[in-house]
Amino acid sequence: MSERILIGTTLPQFTDDAGRFADGVRRAEEAGIDSLWVFDHLWPLSGGKERPVFEAWTALAWTAEQTSTASVGTLVTRSSLRNPRLLAHMATTVADIAGDRLIVGIGSGDRESRAENEAFGLPYWAGDRRIEQLEETVVLLREHLPEDARLWIAGRSDDTLAVAARHGDAWNGWGGTPETFARDAATVAAYAGGRAIEPTWGGIVKAGEPEALIEKLSAFVGAGARHLVCTFSEPWRPGVYEELGARVRPRVGAPQR
Repeated sequence: MSERILIGTTLPQFTDDAGRFADGVRRAEEAGIDSLWVFDHLWPLSGGKERPVFEAWTALAWTAEQTSTASVGTLVTRSSLRNPRLLAHMATTVADIAGDRLIVGIGSGDRESRAENEAFGLPYWAGDRRIEQLEETVVLLREHLPEDARLWIAGRSDDTLAVAARHGDAWNGWGGTPETFARDAATVAAYAGGRAIEPTWGGIVKAGEPEALIEKLSAFVGAGARHLVCTFSEPWRPGVYEELGARVRPRVGAPQR
């Protein structure tokens, strides 16, 4: 029997309408989607999104309590947004609610994160110190999280790939092409030696084009991805999650007739 490919989606988090977020959680789980995700930003980075945003970890705790089958996680929490010990405490709290359904996706951020950190009075690290701070936070999380909580490390820099190889259960690549994904996944595997690291992908996709979406996601499966997370620009639109669960998910990675 072939390995089943897992399909996830981010939730309608960029809103000030709690009902819209709650409806998205309900619909996504009822659609049979494998994993539900929140971004960890204090403001939207794209002007095309609505400006309000629900805070990631409080929203994730609520999502964990409201669901029972889908995994829940952060795509991704930024290591510099919180004191690492506070982050570890928050993550273990959500793990108490979600059990083995929690996935902590974590990354260091990049130059585009600087304005957001500084606007909220948070430190911003650059260069080698940024990677060091990420690894220190990852090690602390690993010490505090229960064994059945999974840790995804996200990023495309060579140093981040090395951190993923040393500490992650999975590596997550955002966007890009299947070719760059395959190259980075191979780099993680080489750094990891014999330690198994699951390659995972996340990115923006279009709704209403199931055949094109199946083709796009299947290309990343061909490049090695085993868990794919879709972000829709308007996730609150009727039918978006339902189509992903019913029409796309069963066919991604399956032999095409």
